[in-house]
Amino acid sequence: MMQLIPKLLLLMLLFTASLLALSDKSLAIAIDLSGKQRMLTQEMTKEGLLIYANIDREENLKKLKESSQLFDTILRGLREGNSSLKLVAIEETNIQTSLQKVQSQWEPFYHNLQTIISQRANEANYHQLAQQNLPLLQEVNHLVECYTSQESDNQKLTLANDINLAGKQRMLTQKMAKDLLFINTQFKDRKKHYLKDFNNARQRFGETLEGLLHGNKKLHLQEAKLPSIIKQLTTVQQLWKTQQPLLDHALKGKKLKKAILGLDTLKEEMNHGVQLYTQSLKRQKQRLKLSALIGDFMHQSNGLKEQINLSGRQRMLTQRMSKLALLIALNIKKEDNIRRLKRDASLYDNTLKSLKNNDNNTKVQQQIANVEHAWRPFYASIQHIINNQEMDASLQYVIQNNESLLAISDQLVEAYEQSNQSPNYLEKARLHIVNIAGQERMLTQKMTKEKFLIVKGETNSSEELHNTVKRFDTALTALVLGDKEQQILKPTNPEIKGQLDKIVTMWQPLKPLYIKNKPTAKELANIVMKNTVLLQEIDKMVKMAETATEY
Repeated sequence: MMQLIPKLLLLMLLFTASLLALSDKSLAIAIDLSGKQRMLTQEMTKEGLLIYANIDREENLKKLKESSQLFDTILRGLREGNSSLKLVAIEETNIQTSLQKVQSQWEPFYHNLQTIISQRANEANYHQLAQQNLPLLQEVNHLVECYTSQESDNQKLTLANDINLAGKQRMLTQKMAKDLLFINTQFKDRKKHYLKDFNNARQRFGETLEGLLHGNKKLHLQEAKLPSIIKQLTTVQQLWKTQQPLLDHALKGKKLKKAILGLDTLKEEMNHGVQLYTQSLKRQKQRLKLSALIGDFMHQSNGLKEQINLSGRQRMLTQRMSKLALLIALNIKKEDNIRRLKRDASLYDNTLKSLKNNDNNTKVQQQIANVEHAWRPFYASIQHIINNQEMDASLQYVIQNNESLLAISDQLVEAYEQSNQSPNYLEKARLHIVNIAGQERMLTQKMTKEKFLIVKGETNSSEELHNTVKRFDTALTALVLGDKEQQILKPTNPEIKGQLDKIVTMWQPLKPLYIKNKPTAKELANIVMKNTVLLQEIDKMVKMAETATEY
């Protein structure tokens, strides 16, 4: 009976967390759909102007009818709830007041749209469209801010702001399309106003997109972390780049229809990105609340494993940053690798600050101070490489000093491992496994760095590369089979065993490419590609070793 109580308690906590996450999902959906309303204000105005310009008239009449009905349905759902849209009415005073204001702006706007849809509109109706769309947009934007402010009580969560600004991107695509139509139709009296509005929207879209991908303090945007979101935002970014010449042509009255179609495609891709953010918010909040409910269960042991994992990841980052610096110098996927280098340098710096603020052990703190001392000039050189400044000297500094930064970072991992005061052999062994598995992450990057040093002409790196390959191979064998001398347990957990087998399978064809004296360009590209996947799989194994109840 005593054994049953903790299990029942855990089930109750899980159930409570799922209920909490459900309301969070509802809020995320409300943020998404109220944000979509912003886009619809501009989309409806654009469709009205396309009808006015007699461009695909029948098609745009149909679209305007659909988009106006959708706006009305969502607005009603936000006020009263709508099960098909998964909307729950939120009875919060600010939200309800804001919804009333939106409704008062929407009614005359909707009435005007219905006149256009019925094909009874005159010149005054289209001028009214021009006058009413921005006040409606402003009220809807205030409504979205009311929803996102519901998150302000939890400082750990900023994804609501990301959903807000990602959703605003949809609106900006339609705002740009609308402005292009105003510029190119008979609304000549306000051409300068619409041109300025277009340029502002264009700048904001580009700035926000960059912030969603890489973070932006001014906009309070986080750097994208989830692979699915990064992939989708990269698709949007590529599409945005191809759209620029079309926008320039459209400003001169050329290729207007093509530019507007391109903005519509951009809107759809951005909308998919917003959906991914909405799903991510639900998962993030569920994890955080479940963690808060369960509390400090096995806190000390798990906390130390996490510190060993994070400090161990720092070792890997020293080598990955060096590898990326070399790839940039060799002009291999330069823009992508600058972005990755910027991300990794920020991750190393932020992790170091976090480790410094979360440990009171004197020896650990002393070692962190040593790492900080070596990191500052290294970080400065990395920043120069990112900004294309003093390239030769900065690259030389990174090449000459990355191994010493690695050694000091490794000493920090050892300091964490030695700080464990438990006499329990199994606990010590588990901490050591997290260390060794984490070291394998670093070695994947060290091998690749050394391979590209050889490509660059540093032939004395050949012996180092062979030693690194041997170290990786030996440690991987020990992790799979166990090694008593190194205090490495043989795994019995089926998931960990399966993950290690997967790593071995990936490593076997990759190893000869590292050893080969003169690999082809295709083989070098293969190393870069497969090394990235290998690192991801090893990282999964480290996290399994850190969190699994049984090894």
